[in-house]
Amino acid sequence: MRTMRYRSSIDRLIGSVGIAVTVIPPDRMGMGIVKVNGQQWSAVTDNPEPIPAGSKIWVSARDQITLIVVADQG
Repeated sequence: MRTMRYRSSIDRLIGSVGIAVTVIPPDRMGMGIVKVNGQQWSAVTDNPEPIPAGSKIWVSARDQITLIVVADQG
């Protein structure tokens, strides 16, 4: 019997590109809002610099229902 792994919709966002709707404060010092695949999500960053609103972001991981993002350099 083959076992199928379930992957939640939030897990599928890891690796996706989106946009910062609000400023994402540095070093997880607060939350911001990002838009990924047409939906808005709470987000934090581990970056030492804030991510400005309007910046392109990349989803690197998640913590519960909060996305962990980095500024997309591409």
